[in-house]
Amino acid sequence: MYDKYGYLGYNEIGEEESHKFWITIQHADNDVEFQQKILKELKKEISKDNASKANYAMLEDRVNINLNKKQRFGTQVTYNNYGQAIPKNGLIDSTNIEKIRKEFNLPSFKEYYNRMTTSHFKMNQKALINSGIKEPKLYK
Repeated sequence: MYDKYGYLGYNEIGEEESHKFWITIQHADNDVEFQQKILKELKKEISKDNASKANYAMLEDRVNINLNKKQRFGTQVTYNNYGQAIPKNGLIDSTNIEKIRKEFNLPSFKEYYNRMTTSHFKMNQKALINSGIKEPKLYK
């Protein structure tokens, strides 16, 4: 699709369909070079208000994870021994994470990580309870 039509942003196919187009790229982890190419295109589209800043942030972090680097926005998570969401590979700048996330229309770090922790607990409740974790351990 990209080779034929270019980046399919809001102006081309609408916000909902553009998100669906982006999500396929976000999960194309077997082709990091393609993800990097799209990341550059996405940056251009954001400057024209034709794409989501949040999607850009998530793709940038995904590319960094796929390259075994730290993340800028903390959108990609893994879980610690308590079932609590933590940033996969760490953060580039943990001091300014809230400011960085806000600039790209992402929820606060605490809100996002508590949501991810709760989802992880619900999906893995039986195993977590068997390991002694009775409820999600949320950030305060």
